[in-house]
Amino acid sequence: MMLIPIFFVGAVGCAHDDLSTGVWVHDLRFTGNRSFSDGDLAAVLATQKTGWWPFAAKKWFDQAAFDLDRQRVTAFYADHGFFDARVTSAVATPVKGRASKVDVVITVQENSPTTIGAVTFAGFPPDEEKRARKEAASWDVVTGRRFDYASYVTLKQRLSDRAKEAGYAYGTIAGTVSIDRDKHIATIDLESRPGPLVHMGSTRVEGNARIPTWKLLNRVTWKQGALYDPHDLATTQGRLYDLGVFSSVRLDLPPEPTDVADVVVNVKPGPLHEVRVGAGVGVERIRDEARARFELTISNFLGGLRQLRIRVQPAWVVIPSVTDPQQSGPAAENDIQLTQPDMFGSRITGHALAGYDLGIAEGYQYYGPRGQLGLERPLLHDRLLVGGSWNLQYLDFFNVDQDVFGGGSDQFFGFVNPYRLAYVEGFAQLDLRNRPLDPTFGGFLAIHVEAGDPAVGGQFHYVKLNPEVRLYAPVGHRVVLAARGLLGWLKPYDGDASPITRRFRLGGPSSHRGFGFGRLSPQARGADGTLIPYGGDGEVLFSGDVRIDVTKISGAWLDVVPFVDAGDVTSTFSQLDLANLHVASGLSLEYTTAIGIVRAGAGVRLNRLGPDDPDPGQRFAFHITIGEAF
Repeated sequence: MMLIPIFFVGAVGCAHDDLSTGVWVHDLRFTGNRSFSDGDLAAVLATQKTGWWPFAAKKWFDQAAFDLDRQRVTAFYADHGFFDARVTSAVATPVKGRASKVDVVITVQENSPTTIGAVTFAGFPPDEEKRARKEAASWDVVTGRRFDYASYVTLKQRLSDRAKEAGYAYGTIAGTVSIDRDKHIATIDLESRPGPLVHMGSTRVEGNARIPTWKLLNRVTWKQGALYDPHDLATTQGRLYDLGVFSSVRLDLPPEPTDVADVVVNVKPGPLHEVRVGAGVGVERIRDEARARFELTISNFLGGLRQLRIRVQPAWVVIPSVTDPQQSGPAAENDIQLTQPDMFGSRITGHALAGYDLGIAEGYQYYGPRGQLGLERPLLHDRLLVGGSWNLQYLDFFNVDQDVFGGGSDQFFGFVNPYRLAYVEGFAQLDLRNRPLDPTFGGFLAIHVEAGDPAVGGQFHYVKLNPEVRLYAPVGHRVVLAARGLLGWLKPYDGDASPITRRFRLGGPSSHRGFGFGRLSPQARGADGTLIPYGGDGEVLFSGDVRIDVTKISGAWLDVVPFVDAGDVTSTFSQLDLANLHVASGLSLEYTTAIGIVRAGAGVRLNRLGPDDPDPGQRFAFHITIGEAF
């Protein structure tokens, strides 16, 4: 489902702009710039051109700011090694004789760049100097390359980070750059000042008020005597923030260098109640939806760091579209969840959930309660998460397409009315990515196993297995290769069909991008001729992305992401044919915003468009969503 958040923007227009000069910038361009694009140079200027779209806010021309822009261009070039670059002219010309708008042209003379003549390393421990030289090469801070101040500063920070990661908590990197303006040569000297190799001492907590100290110390990732690791401190800080009871968390080492560092955890209690309200619309080829969300979270509920969350998500759904409303009605996902950390005196977290749902799917509508009891525990410094749960769902179906589901009386496609599903689930996930959102390096491995059986309260007897792996690798500083593979196996027993709500379906912006949401699936034809997906017992999906940072807009990256997806869902696992998968390729545009990565794109199916394939003849799929595909 393409979920598009709705934002309410005030002050769309105003009758008067106090910053108006009466003259606005129609165009802004550069000449003589061979090494940098117009966009690179324009990004550092106060003078900006007015957007081409209707009702774009006027970008007013300010002569004083424009005069300073000449210096900004010269400074930009100096930062990138062009110390002799000059602005030879900067003119603002009225457009077609109209004094109210101007075209701005800035002419630059780049002259010769300054290259790096030598890079020296001093004071580095022997094993660290080799890594430092390799890091310098990755940022082009090597002999013969053009000097770039930003790369030099980034290198110093990276070397400082590496020193701390090696256990030198007080380590710093000093650097000097000598420029020979006549010869256009830069000499860079880097000196490591590592200080003592630090081991962790005692840990104490301050500012926690009535929250038990032992519960907070239980989230510390290091043992006394362990080698200092900044990632341990970051993980501990994240664990404490995740409790939802602190507005600030700070971890302090002794200010003076020492080889045994005692840690003080300073916390500040924050508000214990959080309310979230949101709304959005979803648009798919065969489903339109308007949805709202109301969520209340109470942290430290009745003490003991318990958390209570109440969530209500009403919606109105139209199938296949608002222009052709063949099926429509309300839908809702509502639940209340209580979470208890530190069960049994350990880092085991338990949760209990009760919910009630109302929904519309192609071919039927449903309503009924659901519940869940679960436990989970992080291991290996939170890199590994393991857990399990017992799940129960009871549904009544109505408005059933009997041509497809036979009224729900014969378990056709695992469809039974009323429907009672119960299963136990276990999972393990190993996260080795450098960060969970927008990762650039590392891997993620997960496996889910579930089993349904009358002994746990359901009416279906089956086993389901779902492993997945994701890999990420940088290629330079602005390109990331990402790959994903997943497999699904579902096996019913005792003559049952597999339950329809646990069957596999692929398709959508976070799945196979050549299909609409859930459309890559075995399908049956409804009474009105509509093809209705009913899921399968086998699935496979392979995805590959090339995530390219193209340019920065308002300080955030705009990415172009070519992708390829290949996958299938079949009625039985044995029918999967890796040599005959549904293949699609396409392109997404991604932009990082305050609410996450907004992604829009299209996928094109390259094969299997025949009458016996899902959605025959439907070659294109479009998506708009928030977040990466994986």
